[in-house]
Amino acid sequence: QLDKTFPTLDCSACILTPKMVDCAQSDKIEILSYSEIEAVKGFVGNFTVKIRRKARYVDETKCTGCKACMQKCPSKKGLNEFNMNLNTRTAIYIPFAQAIPNVAVIDPTQCIKLKTGKCGICSTVCGAKAIDYTMQDTFIEREYGAIVVATGFKPIDLTNFNEYSYATEKDVITSLELERLMNAAGPTGGTLLRPSDGTHPKVITFIQCVGSRDVSGCGKPYCSKICCMYTAKHAMLIREKYPDTEVHVFYIDVRTPGKNYDEFYRRAVESYGVDYIKGMVGKVYGENGKLMVQGENLIDGEQVTIASDLVVLATAIEPEPSVRKIATLLTASIDTNNFLTESHAKLRPVESPTAGVYLAGVC
Repeated sequence: QLDKTFPTLDCSACILTPKMVDCAQSDKIEILSYSEIEAVKGFVGNFTVKIRRKARYVDETKCTGCKACMQKCPSKKGLNEFNMNLNTRTAIYIPFAQAIPNVAVIDPTQCIKLKTGKCGICSTVCGAKAIDYTMQDTFIEREYGAIVVATGFKPIDLTNFNEYSYATEKDVITSLELERLMNAAGPTGGTLLRPSDGTHPKVITFIQCVGSRDVSGCGKPYCSKICCMYTAKHAMLIREKYPDTEVHVFYIDVRTPGKNYDEFYRRAVESYGVDYIKGMVGKVYGENGKLMVQGENLIDGEQVTIASDLVVLATAIEPEPSVRKIATLLTASIDTNNFLTESHAKLRPVESPTAGVYLAGVC
């Protein structure tokens, strides 16, 4: 989903796609997509895992990924999850162009055939005869010596943050939605446009720590760690592609904990002219086609209001909700914020307390 990777600003698809293809072609790697773990038994070196293969209504062994079914499908109202619901997709779809495996799946909540028994156009146009409307969930068992948990994260729900008008203003978006708007394969073809009217934003305001370091109970008490750096990345990309665009960033503190991270942030300020404002935002509201961002400037000791065309929220991250189920299956430990805990933060940072279970990424 990411357009460019930090800190080199290289194309993420150019890096990941060859690696995904290598995995698919390796005779030592079996990819079980659209599947969930149901049960785990055993111990290190001898785990038995029960896996649910969810019905995709398309035979993986026959589908060629030609997309003829997608072109003819009359149901086009399903929200595109990969594009953060910024546009729609067909009932039968491949999540994104470089998906591995390159196999379609049918959304039973959108498919006319599965809901009413009528239609069936995708089955008619499929030359490989891969469509199977009678497909059911199946269960398989596999034996493994070790397990790596990489369940990832998701941005927090912004329901409790009405002061930013995320639910009422189309031009208030999250950082991940901005990634999709800037991506060449995104809903706008890589051109940064306002979701409300499709015009180019001239003034963009970023708001840091939305839901992070929050003691009110609405968000998370911890620092999400990645927000400062990806906001600097976004600001630099926007200023480089659209030099006429003003970029403002409201922040509490800029945290740059890694090697050369502070230099990256300084480059955004000094080389790209990004306006960093130390202070918190109290309110965002619409007025005369603009988004008025009210905040404080602690350095100058004054209240400021910036008329913006687009507001980007750097939201806190939290573990994928399914991680509690995974932790139960693996008898792994989780902390008060539902993150899996390692055996030792310094000496064994990628091992869980359960022997043979390892942790990767944000989980």
